Amino acid sequence: MSEAGEAAPAMSGGIAAVVTGGVTLLIAGFIALGLLFGLTPLYAGFLLLWYWGSIDLVEGKALAPLLVGACGGTATAWLLQYGAVHGGLAGVLPVLGLIIAAIYVQLRGWLPLLINRPYMLYLTVMAAPLLQAGESFAHVMAAIVAATLYFGGIVIAGRAVMARRTAAAA
Repeated sequence: MSEAGEAAPAMSGGIAAVVTGGVTLLIAGFIALGLLFGLTPLYAGFLLLWYWGSIDLVEGKALAPLLVGACGGTATAWLLQYGAVHGGLAGVLPVLGLIIAAIYVQLRGWLPLLINRPYMLYLTVMAAPLLQAGESFAHVMAAIVAATLYFGGIVIAGRAVMARRTAAAA
């Protein structure tokens, strides 16, 4: 969707089929990578792909703030869990203060590399009690980094190939 909230024009059937096939191969590759490295919380990587594709429209310069924000939000969710488990309310209150400060910082536009929409998305998702119950936050972070390298690398390589083809054709 555009900034004005208008829907993007629909793809033709053939192009939509080709894109669907390509996305399916990318997803299968990421699942294979996850199995190879023993990463079970692949949803964290797929959330990154969804955000990058749907919100950032696979914009290259958006990948670094996405990675940093996702890791920051995940780390804050881990702090919330750690505080609750090891300190009860006294352990949670400082983290809630940090979250309130992060909201203010985002609203002010300060630290946009870290405190951004991906930070808030990952904080919200990773703070869900169902996800926190038995989740390895180290594996979540690894899945986020793996997704950034995998999907980002494929897009960068694809764009480089297309640029060379365009230059050769000109």
